[in-house]
Amino acid sequence: MHWTLTVPESFSLPQTIRRSLNCERFKLLQPPFSVNRTREHLNRVERLESGNTVYLTLSQTPAGLIIHTDERLSGKDTEEISHKTRRMLRLGENLQPFLDIARHTPGLEKTLHNGAHILRGATFFEDVVKAIILTQEEKAQQGQRITWVVDRFGDPLPSNPTRHAFPTPPQMLWGNDALSEVFAPDIARQLIRVAERFCTDEERIETLTTNGERPTDALASDLVKLLTLDPEALGLVMLNLGRYDYIPVTMCMQRRTRPFDKGHRDSPRNTHAMFELLQPWGGLACWLWDWSSVDNVEASTLAGGAEWRV
Repeated sequence: MHWTLTVPESFSLPQTIRRSLNCERFKLLQPPFSVNRTREHLNRVERLESGNTVYLTLSQTPAGLIIHTDERLSGKDTEEISHKTRRMLRLGENLQPFLDIARHTPGLEKTLHNGAHILRGATFFEDVVKAIILTQEEKAQQGQRITWVVDRFGDPLPSNPTRHAFPTPPQMLWGNDALSEVFAPDIARQLIRVAERFCTDEERIETLTTNGERPTDALASDLVKLLTLDPEALGLVMLNLGRYDYIPVTMCMQRRTRPFDKGHRDSPRNTHAMFELLQPWGGLACWLWDWSSVDNVEASTLAGGAEWRV
């Protein structure tokens, strides 16, 4: 069974896969996602509200995005998968204005080749759990830890029980003792606290994160209080919510950037203020910036901005 979704003109699935495998700080393509050998098809095991667990293959043709599964699905299941696919691939977002800016901004040139779409989870809960692990664990262990969470708590795929869907909040709580056996105590506590919060305040979280009129800073403050997120995890969560004007403080620290004007020499800059010039795309620009030529600088964050000194 397969069907087609329309995609924005600027969207490319191979670019999204490449970008999500090679983002600046983290590998964002993690289980239950996987890719084929050519990195042109995206695969995922997904648990549906009906209780079915299915294996999906996503590919792109000139006609649009093709969703394929071997299962026979109901109309409700098909609609749910379509909705989750649009979320995962950000198909409802128009990133062309950002690409137009990137075309003329030194430091963002590679975006024209790699695209600006970044993979995210099928649910906000998945985004938060992965953000905690990706920002708190050592880089060499991040993929292993996320894989363990998926395999330990998620529903198995009937046709291949070695593959699992991403767990729901109740599923993570049912086995929360196991989290403490694998993760450091502070990380385990964070994951348990987040799962508990989603179980008790899911409607409130949904209202907060889908209210596009809520100011970005206010939303960030609400999420910190509600989910007890540290600054680095918060930055990744805000990226996953599509709040591209949120400039992550931790990404701007310990950085030296190339100036916009190629005629000037590389020098320490107030990086946060620099990305403010690119609003409402400053946060996305920060995540996709080419940091390959930067040197470290010592930074201290002051009220109202950051002060940089060599």
